[in-house]
Amino acid sequence: MMVEVGVIIAGMVLLMILMVLTRMVMGPMKTVSRVVVNCALALGVLCILNLVGNFAGFHLPMNPVTVIGVGVLGAPGLGLLSVLSFLFL
Repeated sequence: MMVEVGVIIAGMVLLMILMVLTRMVMGPMKTVSRVVVNCALALGVLCILNLVGNFAGFHLPMNPVTVIGVGVLGAPGLGLLSVLSFLFL
């Protein structure tokens, strides 16, 4: 049974198109999942900071803005929010 060259080339082209589409979809999904994980970790850090901060009278509000800010910026974001909370409260 002989397979035509056109069928093989068409199959290879379809596989390449599938690979390109998969990478186009998975790229943003990796970024979104990384941000979600970082925001979940930021929420945990804010909870711990508020538990420890209760003894010193320090409190950071836990709302979407602070969680996303700490989740995206990381430790510098936490420091920035702490300084802003200290200055304006």
